Amino acid sequence: MIMGADVEQHGIHSNDYERDRFILPPVVNGSSDIFPTIFGEIDRQIQQAKIAAVYHWKGFGRLFEANAVDYNQAAESENQAMDLALKYLFRERPVFTFVHLDHVDHAGHEYGHGSPAYYASVEKADSLIGRMVVAIEALGIQDQTLLLISADHGGIGMGHGGLTLEEMEIPFIMWGKSVKKDYAIPTPVYQYDNAATIAFALGIQAPYAWIGRPVLCAFERFDMPKNNYAVNEWLEKPVFTPGNSSGIYGQGGLFFKDTMISIAANYTGSKAYAIKYTTDGSMPDAQSETYLSLIKFRSNMVLRAALFDGTKRVSDISEANFRMADNEKNAPITYQCYLFENMKQLPDFQGLDPVKEGNAYEFSSGELMLPRSENVAVVFTGKINIETEGNYQLFTRSDDGSKLYVDNKLVVNNDGDHGIQEKSGKISLKKGIHTIRVEWYNGGGGNWLDVAIEGEGIPRQIIPVSMLR
Repeated sequence: MIMGADVEQHGIHSNDYERDRFILPPVVNGSSDIFPTIFGEIDRQIQQAKIAAVYHWKGFGRLFEANAVDYNQAAESENQAMDLALKYLFRERPVFTFVHLDHVDHAGHEYGHGSPAYYASVEKADSLIGRMVVAIEALGIQDQTLLLISADHGGIGMGHGGLTLEEMEIPFIMWGKSVKKDYAIPTPVYQYDNAATIAFALGIQAPYAWIGRPVLCAFERFDMPKNNYAVNEWLEKPVFTPGNSSGIYGQGGLFFKDTMISIAANYTGSKAYAIKYTTDGSMPDAQSETYLSLIKFRSNMVLRAALFDGTKRVSDISEANFRMADNEKNAPITYQCYLFENMKQLPDFQGLDPVKEGNAYEFSSGELMLPRSENVAVVFTGKINIETEGNYQLFTRSDDGSKLYVDNKLVVNNDGDHGIQEKSGKISLKKGIHTIRVEWYNGGGGNWLDVAIEGEGIPRQIIPVSMLR
């Protein structure tokens, strides 16, 4: 967002990045020992320019050229961040002011993205940005000012980092001088376009190493670019009921009795669209079953659905893993919880005493009542019944690290300090019972774990309870 480029150019790969401990070096260095940022370029190209950086997340301070910034402040809260920025704005009239509000990210991790508490934090951010608008107008500089609002990620459940639109799509909003009013930007906008757009607005030259482009069509007197493809604009995807929508695997869940499932369109407008669905994990198309009445769920099912206008799909695809467990069956997985400090990777559990033990139906963080949410590790152990010999692929999605072993062989290594990240491994399994062990930890922030399987007639899905012993 501030470097006009992506990871392979600037080398900042995760929150673990430090200038003296990089893994991927930047392709070029700017005025400091890092890839050139918008802060450094303004300082280099505009004489005597005042620059302010106020940020609620203290880690941001290592990501720009400190010698380029006149006012460099880490705030204790979102309120203080805006207070400090506005005081400096009134006092110095800086050329560039960067304000970071961290409370929305915190609400996503603490309460869940899309929860009432999360949207309350979004409203709070809106009110704080409103204070900035009022200040700009009070200073009489609205005809000389561009306000750009964006984010670094979305989220699903209590985490982010996976390959879903909910996690990757973010807002891009501009207000102020020369910005078209009531205009929906029809072109793609990428995070690295932020810095390029700011450089364009200030009339400075973007470094050749940047790959971002200014969002020109959002400004007056600029037309749509030539040879432009329209951005895909999906209708809201269908909603399943019942279903837990907080999971990274979409809706669905674990059930203990036969259940009727409904599928509902989730969009405003008078036009009617057909809902097409499949129950075997395949992609719905125009020839798929049309939803007309409730679907009876009595065994494991991977349900997918989308809206269609004739033969054309017009929505993203909803996916749900519905799993059925025998209500009289004991939870087949045992687990042990361990507490640590400052976790960055999975420990060696040999010889350690757990602080809590129990049983679970699935290899999942959602089912556990953890003794605490951070610096905690869990070891799951169970047995899986393979009915057909062959090749299988196993997946873990976790925040933070996880490992999966089958018959004491490491199949999936998803260790490390990261957001929700999926990794997989393949293994050839004979018919019969095999031991399966999953290790998982959460160092800080949001947490997530689920484990999926695919192969030999089994569509990709969370390992169903029916396969566990």
